[in-house]
Amino acid sequence: MSSRWSVAEPPSDALRRQYAELHPVVLQLLASRGVSEPAEVAEFLKPDFAKYVLDPYLFRNMEAACQRVWDAIDKGEKVVIHGDYDADGITGSCVLMTTFRAAAKRLGKDPSLFVSYIPHREKEGYGVRPETVELLAKDGAKLMITVDCGISCEPEISLATKLGIETIVVDHHQIPEKIPSCIILHPLVEGETYPYKKLAAVGVAYKFACGFITFAARNGSPYEVGYEKWLLDLVAIATVTDFVPLIGENRTLERFGLMVLNKTKRPGMRALIEAAGLEFGSLDTVSVGFYLGPRINAASRMEHAKMAFDCLMAETPEEARVLAEALNQTNKDRQKYTEEIMLAAKKIVAEMGERNIYCICGEGWSAGIVGLVAGKLVSELGRPVFVFGREGERIVGSGRSIPGFNVVKAMERATKYLARFGGHPQACGLTIEGGQNYAEFCRVAEEYAEETLSGQDLRPVVRVEAELRLSQVTWDLVSALSEFEPFGEGNPRPRFLLRDLLVSAVDVIGKNKNTVRITARGDLPRETKMIGFNFAAKAKEIVSGMRIDAVVEIGVNEWNGRKEIQLKMVDMRASEVEKNETAKAASREKVTS
Repeated sequence: MSSRWSVAEPPSDALRRQYAELHPVVLQLLASRGVSEPAEVAEFLKPDFAKYVLDPYLFRNMEAACQRVWDAIDKGEKVVIHGDYDADGITGSCVLMTTFRAAAKRLGKDPSLFVSYIPHREKEGYGVRPETVELLAKDGAKLMITVDCGISCEPEISLATKLGIETIVVDHHQIPEKIPSCIILHPLVEGETYPYKKLAAVGVAYKFACGFITFAARNGSPYEVGYEKWLLDLVAIATVTDFVPLIGENRTLERFGLMVLNKTKRPGMRALIEAAGLEFGSLDTVSVGFYLGPRINAASRMEHAKMAFDCLMAETPEEARVLAEALNQTNKDRQKYTEEIMLAAKKIVAEMGERNIYCICGEGWSAGIVGLVAGKLVSELGRPVFVFGREGERIVGSGRSIPGFNVVKAMERATKYLARFGGHPQACGLTIEGGQNYAEFCRVAEEYAEETLSGQDLRPVVRVEAELRLSQVTWDLVSALSEFEPFGEGNPRPRFLLRDLLVSAVDVIGKNKNTVRITARGDLPRETKMIGFNFAAKAKEIVSGMRIDAVVEIGVNEWNGRKEIQLKMVDMRASEVEKNETAKAASREKVTS
């Protein structure tokens, strides 16, 4: 499906005058990210850990949370860290487990009294369950700390209170109508005084750990200087994988988190990095988002998240290596299984024809995989997609969406047909009991899509930061763009439009003959090469002598000690000049004939 290109509005004249010293492209990128105030610009371009990582005691309940954990250590109480099964819950749990066990050791107490509980993705599902609370109470737990869950578990936490378990909620999800009555660390709850609202759960857990480190020092048991910074490797993972915006405090945490990740002391993290074939010193958000994060998440999708938690908490290189290799293999199995379901889903889509929304169901499809498939299909189709796996009468699915279509509202329309649902406007999960309820849900979702999407241009959108000439693609620009790293949600890798390039060569290269190298000339006499991965199909109509427009990402290619600017193609098409010339030629031919 062809894409629409959307070029960002240029910054205002007032903004240009205010920041006349900045590179024009830098100013354009800042403006398109909503960064315009002097303090915001300074924080964005020059992240400073001491200056921009906020005081954890800005959380109104930080003192109470730290005191409760301190008391638990002092009394020798059993503490359960109940994390979610994804990378955010796992890394957040590791941050707190590492910090609190270290405190117990310093105080001469038993660190093994801190234990973890992570639910099984398919058998138990998201959040705290009543059965889990009863089990923890039976095992003697006196304190439960939820990580990346809990804010929507008011009944379960009330049950915990009745059974003698106090709770601290460490979360960042949407706030329900009724929240638990307990100590809550959550940037979005009503009346919360913490000023930055977009932390991932691992970010909230990190603030808790930092607050506790300060609390311990005040009570005569200081950690070694800089202890909290060595936790940032974990923060760097889920700040990317949970798609929180890399703006404000998140940007600073991620920038310094990547520095720590590249020299991590954690045996499990080192083993995972090595198993993924990555190199220390060059780890970035791509390494996290496409290599490390998927391996951590593969554990819950295919087996149990405890495998990933145990790997990150491993204390010896030998133990870490075994677990990292297991995660690596699990990720390979996940990739294979995802591809199998993806192929089956595409066949169903082809049979359904063009629609505003797709609801797809397969017998036995794993609940841990259907969300990945839905996400891939949305990228290809430019339509909201729900993908379900069916086991008997139980149908579990995930939805992924496009701007302008809120999957939560779609589910709310069909509440009476759903056994359980939750999520965000662009991503959700839901459970349906029975085929008739499934059919009714699909009907309601299609009606809602008809109301909200009919008449809209639903082609996928390629967002372009600015239009450039080839003469503007210089090492100075490359240097300016490097100031925007790390890239991620809310701060995407910049894409630029190059118009009216004259093609002199089109080469299909690579092992699978699916990579295209185009040699072209713009406003410079010299030729420039552009690379396009998985571009063979797009390049079929492109021949030498044509003029094209291309959307590119600007980077650096290093080979045999040599560096050169690399233009990576995101999309391309015949230029307007080429289209006009083709149209004129066709008209002349028609007249002649």
